Amino acid sequence: MDEQTFPYDPGVLAAFPGARSCERGERETTYLAERAGVPYLVIVPRHSDGNVKVIAFEDENERAAHLAQAVTA
Repeated sequence: MDEQTFPYDPGVLAAFPGARSCERGERETTYLAERAGVPYLVIVPRHSDGNVKVIAFEDENERAAHLAQAVTA
C-alpha cells in the first residue's frame, strides 16, 4: 500500500477514468479506481480546504481488506 496526500485538486479524478463512487460522507467522497492494472482508493474532500488522498494497493484483495477494516473501525 502506498498513500499520497496533496492539496485539493478538483481535477484529480481525471487521472482515473472510470472511477466510481464507493462512499459519500459529510466531509469526503471515496472512489474506487484502477489505472494500469493497479487498484486505488481516491478520497476527495467535499470542500476545497481539505486534502486529496490517493492510496495504491498491490491487488484487489489488499484494497478490499483495507475497506473492510475501515468499516469495522
